[in-house]
Amino acid sequence: MDRFFQYLQDEYVDTLDISALQQEAMDYILSGLDPHSVLIPVEDEQQIAERMQGSFSGVGVEFTIYEDTLVFVHIMEGGPAESYGLMAGDRIYAIDGDTIVGPDLTNDVVTNKIKGPVDTYVVFSIMRDGLPITAAVQRDFIPLKSVSGTRMYGPMGYTKIERFAESTTEELEAALAKLSEQNMRGLILDLRDNPGGYLHEAVDIADLFLDEGKVIVSTKYKDGRTQIAEATGGDGYEDLPVHIILNGQSASASEVLSGALQDHDRATIYGSTSFGKGLVQEDKLLPDGSTVRLTVAYYYTPSGRSIQKPYDGADLPGEMEGLIFQSDSGKVLRTIGGIEPDVEVVNDTTRSYFWGFSFGTIDDFAFQWVDDHRESIALWEYERYFDMVVVNDGMIDEFLDYGGYGLMLEDLPSDQLSDLELMLKAAIAKNIWGFDAYTAMLLDEDPILKEVIKKSTGTLE
Repeated sequence: MDRFFQYLQDEYVDTLDISALQQEAMDYILSGLDPHSVLIPVEDEQQIAERMQGSFSGVGVEFTIYEDTLVFVHIMEGGPAESYGLMAGDRIYAIDGDTIVGPDLTNDVVTNKIKGPVDTYVVFSIMRDGLPITAAVQRDFIPLKSVSGTRMYGPMGYTKIERFAESTTEELEAALAKLSEQNMRGLILDLRDNPGGYLHEAVDIADLFLDEGKVIVSTKYKDGRTQIAEATGGDGYEDLPVHIILNGQSASASEVLSGALQDHDRATIYGSTSFGKGLVQEDKLLPDGSTVRLTVAYYYTPSGRSIQKPYDGADLPGEMEGLIFQSDSGKVLRTIGGIEPDVEVVNDTTRSYFWGFSFGTIDDFAFQWVDDHRESIALWEYERYFDMVVVNDGMIDEFLDYGGYGLMLEDLPSDQLSDLELMLKAAIAKNIWGFDAYTAMLLDEDPILKEVIKKSTGTLE
């Protein structure tokens, strides 16, 4: 293959980008193997590594681009930006002396300028209340949380794992300790839309809830090697009732954790069938710094089942065909195609969710509303966000006019009106307290979570 590309470079009549051709060839080969073996270019490595390491070097701001201008919408508590006096609502017209106002401004441009090595400085030229200000802010490590939304719903503790990063087990243990202090009697663990991550983190988290010696996962390689992970016990949560929520985007490490707890009858699974990714990848570094994420093994739940959904060329479907698997108590378990819930809970698909297609307009309106009311909302308390943000008829009329929908309040069916009220409240919360407040606002009205809270609370003695 090296000689082939050398011929192309030395003798082909036209000029070629050999590196690009080599990448295309590798992409083509990998795409024909399985759904998850991929080539990761050098330029994508840092962003992926940051998400999995649990931090990046920055200043701790959330921003938006409004009418070609960079605006800070949320300043992270305890972060460098707060320490240096940056404020929500600040307009930034230059970074490190480079003017950034204009139609070419994008999120990637802003992010690349703000990020940099720890302890270096980034200089912001700010317009605040009509006055120019300059702030040189020293970069530091900014945590990328993988566990969020921790709170109590009656006797049930709730927390969501976004992905399985290097810090996830530590974050979850902190969340469990916080919930235990509030007399948690059961745990709802939300794994919806969790694409996976590090297998060892899923193993460590399963270990929190399993007795010593219980198998968590088996990994089988092409050469016949089998690695078995077992629980060590002694974490104090072995008897805590666990309730897991999955959906079709819960994959990989999410399914390892769910499968282990389901097989040992340590969790009730709610929601819909998970993605079905029962393959293990390892990163193989190439000379140019890019990485091949190569599938090297299958994983199996404690009962011996694989949850990998079929794909062309896979050996696994024939291997699993006709086999029946059971949990420790004798419950029959699904063998191929994801983790099947014990209790199916799905969204009401008859609802319109019309306004979900208008979120850009909703977010712009919410930003403008918050920007016009910054003095009064400065006294609002995040802990009371749901009560503080009030969407009345006047605000809805104002939004409909802002969006140019040609609608009046009385034109909206009740389901569209309730959806719009919720999305406006969430977008306003986002533009005051950041993205965590946005997700918390939506979570409080999440119909699936409400149903799981009801069902799981009913199981407590």
